[in-house]
Amino acid sequence: MLKFRRVFLSLGGALASSVVALCLIGVASAFAGPTVTVRVEGESSTLLPLAAVSLEKPEPVSGCPADSATAAINLAVHEEWDHGDEGGSKGDFTETILGETHSYEVNGTTWDVWINDRWGGGICEDLLKEGEEVLLVADHLGLNYAPTRLPLVIGGVPAAVTAETPFTIDVSKITLPHGGEIVGEGEPKPEGGVTISGGGASAITDAEGVATVKLGQPGTYMLIASKAGDAPSAPVAICVRGSGESGCGVQGPSGPPTNVGSSAGGAGVLAYSSAPYNGPFAIVAMATGLREGGVYEADAAPRLLQGTVSLHSALEDVQLRLTRTQRARGGKHACSYYDGVTDRFRAMRCGAAHGRYFSIGAHASFSYLLPSALPPGRYVLDIEASDAAGNDTKLIRGKSRIVFYVR
Repeated sequence: MLKFRRVFLSLGGALASSVVALCLIGVASAFAGPTVTVRVEGESSTLLPLAAVSLEKPEPVSGCPADSATAAINLAVHEEWDHGDEGGSKGDFTETILGETHSYEVNGTTWDVWINDRWGGGICEDLLKEGEEVLLVADHLGLNYAPTRLPLVIGGVPAAVTAETPFTIDVSKITLPHGGEIVGEGEPKPEGGVTISGGGASAITDAEGVATVKLGQPGTYMLIASKAGDAPSAPVAICVRGSGESGCGVQGPSGPPTNVGSSAGGAGVLAYSSAPYNGPFAIVAMATGLREGGVYEADAAPRLLQGTVSLHSALEDVQLRLTRTQRARGGKHACSYYDGVTDRFRAMRCGAAHGRYFSIGAHASFSYLLPSALPPGRYVLDIEASDAAGNDTKLIRGKSRIVFYVR
């Protein structure tokens, strides 16, 4: 966890609503809450892609409600932010998130908070509902502490298109009305001059915020809107089908596309070719098929571990780590990790970090079939991938780290 120098600001309610208020981590709650997403846009790069977190069993939060943005952020960044571990309070303000620091006192920069495309009122006070997004943006505050770096939003993306067939999408920028109270407000307005990228394509929106895009290869792609001075949009998925196909294929090095997710029987690695990737991150790993926070009955326990790796350079290796925690006699816990060499669980000290990774090869789209269904317990699946340029994936809850349960 990052240590920090606590900053006390007294610039009035407007500033308190535009910078991120700190909250302590404390006593556990039995609160059953929503599943939401968290995204962190740093000054020059995305620090945390869109990450889903479940507040059904949130990190214990003291001073802030269990369904607050504080709880969601803390889960999404794995406590890698200055959330008050040295005795902070609601009067403190976050400066460092995932290693990037912004201080209003030092250089006038801060972290803006947006909740579902609306200007936040402070992460301790902003309570979340199912499906909402928390967006943190590094920014220089303007007149009356209003944000100057505004979020872009992609709209009108069809669920599926045919390869080589043009389609249109629209992009808006979230703005705030002039004058009056700005907390909780946000108005989408068409934005021109925005670049749409993804799947090997690139297009620029016109004055009405509309762009025409054409994707040439079958596959599932992520479209992102970006413009200098504004916060990029969240990625939006689109399925590109080959002519006469019903599924989303991925174009292999040769031959026709195959359907992602189809597999033959037997154990081990079942590899597929990967779709072209043009996202802003060097390398991204994502589990598929398992639900973050999901609870599975024993007769329907997971057996197939699968996911994808998106990257710009050659993939060097993909490794998995699967750990299990179960109740033992006397109320204690017994912990183990899956050994990919012997195909069995081996005892370990509790804590996912004590488990061992095993390599499944260099396949950007993969499946690994366990020898049998998983027995009851709490599981953590981690995906770690590396590329030829020396980049490694980060463990991101809900993406490359999935926590689930079998009962």
